[in-house]
Amino acid sequence: MKKRVALVLVAALLWVSNGYAQPDTAQRKPQPPDKRISDLEKETAGLQREMSFFRIPPVPESILLCNKPVPLTADDMRERFEREFFQMLENRGLLTILVKRYAKFAPTISEEINKMGLPLDLIYLALTESYLNPRVVSKANASGMWQFIKETGKREGLNVNDSVDERYNVVRSTRAALAYLKKLHDEFGDWLLAMAAYNAGEGRIREAISNQNTRDFFEMYLPEETDRYIYRVAATKEIIANPRKYGLAIDPKDAYKPFSVTEFTLEVKRDVHAGVLAQAMDLSYRAFRELNLHLRKYTLPKGLYYLNVPADKTSIFLRRVKENPNVAVQSRDKS
Repeated sequence: MKKRVALVLVAALLWVSNGYAQPDTAQRKPQPPDKRISDLEKETAGLQREMSFFRIPPVPESILLCNKPVPLTADDMRERFEREFFQMLENRGLLTILVKRYAKFAPTISEEINKMGLPLDLIYLALTESYLNPRVVSKANASGMWQFIKETGKREGLNVNDSVDERYNVVRSTRAALAYLKKLHDEFGDWLLAMAAYNAGEGRIREAISNQNTRDFFEMYLPEETDRYIYRVAATKEIIANPRKYGLAIDPKDAYKPFSVTEFTLEVKRDVHAGVLAQAMDLSYRAFRELNLHLRKYTLPKGLYYLNVPADKTSIFLRRVKENPNVAVQSRDKS
């Protein structure tokens, strides 16, 4: 009732200011009642949106991350979670982009997660690492959506050299990151420790287990960045999984188009300019590179390459690539 009375008062004040408080009221034509009411409703709705922007949302009472409860009832852990949660909510523009990017990349990443039988919550680790930006490079030169440093990427099977850097390949880097996380889970027996090791390195987590007599992440004393990391992943999950709850209702038509490619293994017999492959896909060079960020130079030397082709361009690509004697398709794998 109080809320309704307040809105009526606001509407009345707006009506007075719009209808009577203007200095040129004598020169203005009177508006029809229906038009005035419609304008008032719009302005009142605008005020409500502005008020909701500043309203502090309630912190969830419980959260599961990889099916493990985050103990928000403990004061110190709730404080750690709230630090990440409220900092994220301060940047609603970024969160809007993240919701849209999630719609773009979630189908591909979730498919790879399901293939390996891993927890779907691992996608929020990628969101935390890179905001799902496959082109991002950190100050420490960690690259791609899963933020591999060069040595770790190579160790986990990614091809990284002067011509190719598969840390930027959405599908390949996702598979490598998930395989690495699975190995970490096999070692530590806990997904939160696996994620912590992904951030800090497995050596740091082994040392903590050895010296602190616990295998419970929430009981460990870890570097602040790693300590914050898990809470940041949890906060990311809470917000992105419940966008409407936090005022991020995105119309499906405004979400970014899903990343949908068919992966081909291509044999290059002689040096080939990447523009030739773009033309075979009926794409501009820019559109071709957006799908194949791992190809780092204009010219592809002799060798084998993984190539991402738009799902709706596979037929034309296969037809045109056959006409080029310098390249041959070895295999295809729907991703």
